[in-house]
Amino acid sequence: MAEITPDEIKAYLTSIEGQDISLQKLRAEFDILPGTKSFVNIRKIVARLVEQKILRPIGKRGDYRVIKKVEPVKWWNDEISEDPINFLFPRSHEDETKFGIEDLVEIFPGDIILIAGTSNFGKTCLALNMLGENLNLMPCVLMGSEYTAVDGKITPKFKRRMKRMNWVNWVEDGKPKFQLLPVGFDYEDYIQPDSFNVVDWISLPGEYYLIDTVMKSIKDKVGHGIGALVLQKNPGAEWGEGGPRTERYADVYITVDSYGNESMITLGKVKSPKGKATGRMWAFDIVDYGANLLHIREIVKCTKCWGKGYLRSGNNNVRCPLCQGKKYLDK
Repeated sequence: MAEITPDEIKAYLTSIEGQDISLQKLRAEFDILPGTKSFVNIRKIVARLVEQKILRPIGKRGDYRVIKKVEPVKWWNDEISEDPINFLFPRSHEDETKFGIEDLVEIFPGDIILIAGTSNFGKTCLALNMLGENLNLMPCVLMGSEYTAVDGKITPKFKRRMKRMNWVNWVEDGKPKFQLLPVGFDYEDYIQPDSFNVVDWISLPGEYYLIDTVMKSIKDKVGHGIGALVLQKNPGAEWGEGGPRTERYADVYITVDSYGNESMITLGKVKSPKGKATGRMWAFDIVDYGANLLHIREIVKCTKCWGKGYLRSGNNNVRCPLCQGKKYLDK
C-alpha cells in the first residue's frame, strides 16, 4: 500500500469538520496496518495538523476534534435591520390594564425571553398570552409539556384555555395561525428558524446542568425569530430550575411568584433596557380557568416593613399593618 499523505488526511478531515476523531479511527479509515511506514508517519502528520490548527487535542491522548472552519461575518451588511422588533407583552383585554414591558425593553431578532415561574401561578397563561399578542408578527410555533398528551392529542385544559382567550383569532380562513408540535423533550431539535417559538415548559429531570447548553442551541437555531422559554421555579427561588446558568442566554428574564391569592412577576435581566427595567414588579390576577389576565398593576416594596411583611414588636414579629404581610404595595 502506498504511503499515506497529509493531503489525503486533510481531505478526509474536511468531510467531518466539527466532529471528533482518534488516531485509531484514522488508521482504520485508511487501512493502515501496524508495522508499515504509514503507521508511524500518521502520528507525525497529525502533530503537524495540530500546529496548523486543523485538529485540536481533546480528552485522552490520541483523541482530537476537527476544527470547523468559519468565514468572517459580514456584519456591515445593510440588509440586516438594526431596529428592534415590535414585540408585544401580555395585557388584560378585560379591564385594559397592562404590564407595559414593551415600553421598558427592546426585543431584537434572535432574542430569548425566559419565563421562570412557581407552579400554578401563571407561567402558561403568560406564555399563551404572549403567543396571542404576537400571532401576526411572524410565523409562530408552540411546543412543550403543557399542551399535548403522549399520543399527540391536545389536552382538554389547553382547548378550554384557547376558547376562553376570545380576544385572539387563532384560526384564519380555516387554517391555524400557529403550529402546535407534540414535543416534550429535545426541544432544540424542533425549533423553527425565523419564527416565534414558545416552549412551555422545558423539562430536564435530573439534568438541569444542561439548561444553558439547551438554551444556547435554541438561540442559535431561532435565527431572526424569537424564543419564549418557560421553566419551573421553586417558591422563593431567584432563578428557574438550573440556577444562575438559566440566565446566561436570556435577553429578558421574567420570574413568576405567588402574591397572596394572586400572582406577581419580577423583571430580572434585561440586555436592552429603555430605562430602569430590572427589578420592576407587577401583581395580577388570572381568570377564566387560567386563560386571561386581570387587574395588572405595578407594585413596590412596602415602605413600612421594607419588604419583610412583618415588624418587630418587643420580642415578637407582627404582621405589617400597611401591606398586611404581602411585602409589597400598589405603586
